[in-house]
Amino acid sequence: ENKNIIPGEDVYTCSTHNFTQKAPATHIWTDKDSILDVVDSHVTENSEFRFHVFKPNDGEKAKQVILLLHGFNEKNWTKYFPWAYQLMKETGKAVILFPMTFHMNRALPQWSDPRLMTELQNEHKKKYPNIIGSSFVNIAISTRLRVKPQRFIWSGLLTYYDIMQMVEEIKEDTYDCISHNATYDFFAYSIGGLLAQTLMLSNHNHYFDNAKMALFCSGSVFSRLTPVCKFIMDSETEQTLYRFIIGYLDVHIQNDKWMGHFLSENHSEGFTFMSLLNYNKLMDYRENLFRNAHDRIYAIALEKDFIIPYYEVVNTLHGRKKDIPITVDIDDFPYNYKHEDPFPMKDSIKVEVNRHFIATFRKLGSFLK
Repeated sequence: ENKNIIPGEDVYTCSTHNFTQKAPATHIWTDKDSILDVVDSHVTENSEFRFHVFKPNDGEKAKQVILLLHGFNEKNWTKYFPWAYQLMKETGKAVILFPMTFHMNRALPQWSDPRLMTELQNEHKKKYPNIIGSSFVNIAISTRLRVKPQRFIWSGLLTYYDIMQMVEEIKEDTYDCISHNATYDFFAYSIGGLLAQTLMLSNHNHYFDNAKMALFCSGSVFSRLTPVCKFIMDSETEQTLYRFIIGYLDVHIQNDKWMGHFLSENHSEGFTFMSLLNYNKLMDYRENLFRNAHDRIYAIALEKDFIIPYYEVVNTLHGRKKDIPITVDIDDFPYNYKHEDPFPMKDSIKVEVNRHFIATFRKLGSFLK
């Protein structure tokens, strides 16, 4: 029910604050011939979708829920099903796998078509011959963000409101498998950590007063990520996104009153989200939030993770004075792994991978019990 906050409408209205705004120029689309440049608020797949729930087969409605939030540019849940199942086994809690805006089953199918995306990538490489990290896997999300970097902000906020709608529906006893008085914890991987932190730390209606948050390969502010990778985004998009978010966001929210409204203190969720974008902005606000919740946050970072380096997770969660006592474990695995694939499915190393997978989720599950 929240799709009308994202670009595509002629007029926007925030009913909470009786605030109305005509669509800014940055919300107008120009390339109607491209299968990537769609009217975002009109994409049916993004507003009508299913989410998955793992729960013990005990015939009871789940009274404890872990919300699992995935990484950037994910198109299917394959690698996350074992994660959710293991978290359920370790904790006995239900696990909800919630898709982010324009990710997983909330995106147009053609954006995952290898033939169509390879054609677009080839054209892209002609335009940017020195591009790094471009692939048919990330060409859709890279192009859409490069053309309109505002989408990063709106996608995060829309997913936040969609999750809060789900929580409200659960409280109204809408779902057969989850109790109306269920409690919530968070497991977040990669960029999903920004969303989990926004949800837990802004704590709408005190729904997450006692929630715990486990972060895996996650926890750094956005400005300290190095996301150029064929599975995530290309170098041209990274530069555009960093200029928008790190260089000139203050200017953009002055010009775009609609975005400025949702990133202001009028909306604690947007203000909290903004504090997680730039390490040097809203630092006191962000670190006070972490300090107040320090005993409910746990992170596992990987030594050879070059997308979200372990030292940036520490820098963010421990604060500039290193005086926030959040536990951050820095692990390493004795096989070749990478941020986007910490548990590779290769027969030659499957015994080692499985051993470290179980050990990792045992630690995460122990914290979330």
